[in-house]
Amino acid sequence: MKEYVIFNGNLIQKDEVLISPDNRGMMYGDGCFDTFRAYKGTFLHLEDHFNRTKAAAEFLGIKVVFDLDGFKAKIIELLEANNLLNEDAIVRVQCWRDGRRGYFTRSDEANWYTTSVPYSISKAPISLATVNVNTIPFEALDRRFKFSNGINYILAAKEAREKEADDVLMCTVDGKISETTIANIFWIKDNKLYTPALNCDLFPGITRKVLIGLIHEIIGLEINEGEFDPKEILKADAVFVTNSIREIVSVYRIDETKFDITHHLISVVEKLYSNYKNSNLN
Repeated sequence: MKEYVIFNGNLIQKDEVLISPDNRGMMYGDGCFDTFRAYKGTFLHLEDHFNRTKAAAEFLGIKVVFDLDGFKAKIIELLEANNLLNEDAIVRVQCWRDGRRGYFTRSDEANWYTTSVPYSISKAPISLATVNVNTIPFEALDRRFKFSNGINYILAAKEAREKEADDVLMCTVDGKISETTIANIFWIKDNKLYTPALNCDLFPGITRKVLIGLIHEIIGLEINEGEFDPKEILKADAVFVTNSIREIVSVYRIDETKFDITHHLISVVEKLYSNYKNSNLN
């Protein structure tokens, strides 16, 4: 079956895309991206994903020439072309700066490339490993955005594979819990919820933000956001991670420490998020 993509606003077959090997995205990672779920042609907080992508491009000094309505229309067109309009899918929007080689550039023009694939990711509990790779400090690089150069996460994931784990528990350069390579992290201890604060150099996920608000407003629990030593999470009763693709996934172990994947609060949080999602898809 033919696979279609959106390249610079045009729907074309994937094998017809021509990208110069001298593009700045490949040479320098000079760009940004975002990834999110499509739920049978509907979305959860698509505007937030659009605004984040737009803000990331503008942070890099790259022009964005489309609005939210145009953004959504092209994604719907893509899903329909790939026979995914009535299926759950993963959408990735990639942007890189047009221009020549060299760190110094005056170019603010962009190339945009959007793909969609069927959603087929398991939500089975995962394992995490502690690694020697730290998160990049906010002072060195704005952590609000997904930039194309993911070497830091790639090296961390490589170390996780060597330890036969699914993902990693990443810490800040001063040793505080931060995130995983693809998700925000929460844990439960004595029926209290904990998660690293934004100043822990983590990527501030949309699902993380939604969940913190729901837990506080709907079930009246406070989430303790702070700076935590890794030994604190090893004392947890249960651990879970969140992102826009997998939503909420339990962690069954970190290194050799195991956790309760049947903890009642995880079920409460999953149901809370599911109800919110079903009421807010559009």
